[in-house]
Amino acid sequence: MIVKTFNKVGLKAYLYSFIFSLAVIFLINYCKHHKDWNVNNIFEILILWIIFAFFIFFISFLQSKKSSSKLSGIHLLTFPLVFLFFPNGPGLAFSKIVIGLILVYSEHIFIKALYSKSKNKYLFDLSIFISIIALINIALLIFYVFPIIVVFNQKLYNIKSLIAILFPALLIPFIFYSLDTIVPFDLFGIVNNTLKIQPWGYLDQTNGDWLWFLILTVSIYVTIFIRPKGNEKYSAFLFMTTWLYLSFFIGFLGLNLDQERWLLGFVPAAFFFGIFIENLKSDKLKNSVIFLAAIFMVIFKLVDFEVL
Repeated sequence: MIVKTFNKVGLKAYLYSFIFSLAVIFLINYCKHHKDWNVNNIFEILILWIIFAFFIFFISFLQSKKSSSKLSGIHLLTFPLVFLFFPNGPGLAFSKIVIGLILVYSEHIFIKALYSKSKNKYLFDLSIFISIIALINIALLIFYVFPIIVVFNQKLYNIKSLIAILFPALLIPFIFYSLDTIVPFDLFGIVNNTLKIQPWGYLDQTNGDWLWFLILTVSIYVTIFIRPKGNEKYSAFLFMTTWLYLSFFIGFLGLNLDQERWLLGFVPAAFFFGIFIENLKSDKLKNSVIFLAAIFMVIFKLVDFEVL
């Protein structure tokens, strides 16, 4: 029944996805604040739910623009389901929401740069977005690997392509530092130009961290053994795979991520978990995995946060 509800992307699938997302966010918020939870927490829950629902809609909308790499309806379920597995920290910073939205849109631009006739235009756009997130967190300069992939994949060995990559890398910081005298962005905690390294420690991991590693392990399995056919599908898959592994690198080194060490990998992890569910042999098995995973995580959250 669960799989049939999310058989395709549509109004019904969106409705159930948003309801499930609200339930997940309510549960997590209540578990974190159960000792002093009150009506005021409802506002926080609604804000996070609106952001989360927009994220789901934004991702599925962009994917719907592609001819052969659309998300299946099951992904509308796996995003809130995987969020249940995420080791929730003190809260979600505005800067991390911006980074997530930009990277999701960058995947759309990346595909355009590979398959559109206006390759240099989209290469320029892609470089702009990577330059913006690099301002927010200097460690994210590593995501310049995406424009580089486009250049080598499409053999764009010319001066226009070089300008398309390098000009935004110079232009965006110039604009930012010019405007910074008028609008102090650092007051909003958006910009972090100081590189801090906080290496991952085995003994510092919580039970929630180890469960999150289970999701990451499934994601790695998918990247290795369940590769899609078709150029456009594979390109979207390549972007998400690269994003996932770069998030490992940044997460294990703890590069300016504060207490949300693994948040950068949430979107690709949910993406690959959806593919994993899709490739299970029968609907009965799919329903069982989804149902048991949800029930287990609800009980785990209640016990881990000492609600029970």
